Amino acid sequence: MAHLESLLHVQIPVKNLEEGIDWYCNHLGFSLQARYRTSAFLALSAGPTLMLWETDEQTSTTFTVDQQPMPVFLYTTSDVHALHDYLQAHEVSITHYQNDGFGWVLKFFDPSGNMWGVIQKNN
Repeated sequence: MAHLESLLHVQIPVKNLEEGIDWYCNHLGFSLQARYRTSAFLALSAGPTLMLWETDEQTSTTFTVDQQPMPVFLYTTSDVHALHDYLQAHEVSITHYQNDGFGWVLKFFDPSGNMWGVIQKNN
């Protein structure tokens, strides 16, 4: 018997809540759903809600495997090349951009040091 039904939202730390809201809405297409004193809910057209938590602590969602940073979240896109060009033009730190066989993979960091991954699967 499954005790869980679905993933409601994910929570990530940000250094500055206003900057985080602006960055995710303007660069990745999220929309602001609710804003509180130290947190905010953002959403895309599908999938779980993203909750930003402002913190002074030095923390991020990124982890390492064999000393390589890895993103906790992987999103899908229909045009990874346009997203890459957009992020590059806006001086976002991109660490990986290549066809990994199953599809194009793009990895980058938000202003708070959280790594994100985006995949465009090969047809």
